[in-house]
Amino acid sequence: MAEVAFRQLRKQYPPRRGSAAVEVLKGIDLEVRDGEFLVLVGPSGCGKSTLLRLLAGLEAPSQGQVVVAGRDVSALPPSRRDVAMVFQSYALYPHLSVADNIAFGLRRSGHRRLQQQLQDWLARTTGWLRSPREQRIADRVQQVAEMLDLAHLLDRLPKELSGGQKQRVALGRAIARQPAVFLMDEPLSNLDAKLRGDTRRQIVQLQRQLGVTTLYVTHDQV
Repeated sequence: MAEVAFRQLRKQYPPRRGSAAVEVLKGIDLEVRDGEFLVLVGPSGCGKSTLLRLLAGLEAPSQGQVVVAGRDVSALPPSRRDVAMVFQSYALYPHLSVADNIAFGLRRSGHRRLQQQLQDWLARTTGWLRSPREQRIADRVQQVAEMLDLAHLLDRLPKELSGGQKQRVALGRAIARQPAVFLMDEPLSNLDAKLRGDTRRQIVQLQRQLGVTTLYVTHDQV
């Protein structure tokens, strides 16, 4: 868990042919306390998603600092920020099972020798004895799946899931990594009104349970 701060943050996009430069964020000063759930509400185009992308490292600020746990991460790559992001589009890998989608970030974390990667791959695909690392990943996936009521769906592909189930898998992939900060960019906009309400309540309960600092972007004021 971690505090987040934006200090004199500016983001300006360069001019395109026939148009002037666009300044989306103008000197933002904002602090998010450790464990806080902050909701950013506003119309499309007001800079909500840009702020999340700057925190995630998907874009660079034009000026100012992005601080996580007291450390300036403005120049760090996304992989070194200890931040997990859930997108509107789910961003699941269609050829991977629910279990492998949840485990994806865990398997990519750290640097493993080619031999270890091959051993883990053989263990997953042939049923050989799992390496200790692969067993830890499997245990974590099971824990997260039970938390999100996905345990009975672990062998399914994304195309076999409903919209709500896909969104829970995307949440599970973020949760499995145990990041310091969660970022959620319009995560429920593809769901119908009833499912949006139910899933929103689940997210709030989950955040309280985990206590992870969370920034949640939406244009839905209900």
